[in-house]
Amino acid sequence: MRSDPSDHTSASRSVANIESLSSEATPRRLTISISQRTLWVAAGVALVALVAILALTRALGALLLIFFAIILAEAVRPLVMRLERLRVPRPLGALLIYLVIAALLVVIGWLLFTPLAAEINEFIANAPAYVAQVQQWAKDAQEALLANDPLSALVDALAAQFASSLETALPALLRFPLTVLSGAFGALISAVIVVTMSIFWLMSADKLRDFALSLTPERARADGASLFTELGHTLGGWVRGTLVAMLLIGSLTALGLALLGVPYALLLGILAGLTEVIPYLGPWISGTIAVIVTLLALDPLKALEVAVVFVIIQEVESNLVEPFVMSWAVHIDPLFVLIAITIGFEVLGVVGAIIAVPVAGMAQVLTQRVVAPAIRRVTTESRAAPAPLVSADASASLPRSPAPPDDEMSTD
Repeated sequence: MRSDPSDHTSASRSVANIESLSSEATPRRLTISISQRTLWVAAGVALVALVAILALTRALGALLLIFFAIILAEAVRPLVMRLERLRVPRPLGALLIYLVIAALLVVIGWLLFTPLAAEINEFIANAPAYVAQVQQWAKDAQEALLANDPLSALVDALAAQFASSLETALPALLRFPLTVLSGAFGALISAVIVVTMSIFWLMSADKLRDFALSLTPERARADGASLFTELGHTLGGWVRGTLVAMLLIGSLTALGLALLGVPYALLLGILAGLTEVIPYLGPWISGTIAVIVTLLALDPLKALEVAVVFVIIQEVESNLVEPFVMSWAVHIDPLFVLIAITIGFEVLGVVGAIIAVPVAGMAQVLTQRVVAPAIRRVTTESRAAPAPLVSADASASLPRSPAPPDDEMSTD
């Protein structure tokens, strides 16, 4: 029996379809070609970025002043807006608010000047006795360690190193009063610059925002305006929340130390309020200083009581002040705050630790409003992309068993 030629044709088509499907299933190689023009553009971008980093490093002080001015301006913006609704010009309203704040600071300083000056004079008068007591403790510790040669050698090495460091730092210590005066004068000049720039920021911020929004697509301008508003609320809320936290922690510290009969309670309370500008870490810093002062002025038992008071204050700050004040003002997770403070202190020292929280707040707003939606949008578009279609011939034709050769087919 002879085979039909059409069977050979269909069989060859099936084999061709199978080969085409297997070739389509084989992954294709991705070839990336980089032209010389692309390399020059990348080199130019890297050079511009390097120049920008060097410029920012050189102008870091000026940038910090500008940042503090923006923070201060956003903190008083709600009050300025209320005065503007009462037909008070914006520059005049900002100046009036700053004058009221300065008057309040003068009144508070005048009320606290007498007891604070008395505590400072008492501390200066007792400073030699405190130094002698520390020296006696060091002498007793050295005598106690004489029986242990390795520890004694370690203490002697540390004492020699401390003495050499003190000798090296002696000229700086002698220039300390002049440094304090120059630092106070520089701080006053910086404060004037910050206040002046904050007034100009309040006058020009709306124009700068409109200009920035004009560079974006029209459909994104409403979201951009909302983003600028939320950033301003974050910065202003941080200032207001920090001031409330400083007042609460400083008052609690001064009251607790006064009830325990600890000397310099007002001075230590002010120190605790000032260190509260560094959230979560401030009470530990001020508490350590208060325990050392109490140990020098009174006895170890009273120092233990002060330590207990500061542990309670730390718990109040962590569980009440920070969650209700800073979360209401900035809405930042405590872990994020600690990470930001650590990085800021490592980069810029104390100033970096202070500005770490508002910077972290701005980063959180930008992540929630810009970065996260963009990632979700790209992910959604990639999932919604249609799968590649298979050709109709390949999908319709199914592989058949190949026809047997002529010599294996049966004859009539």
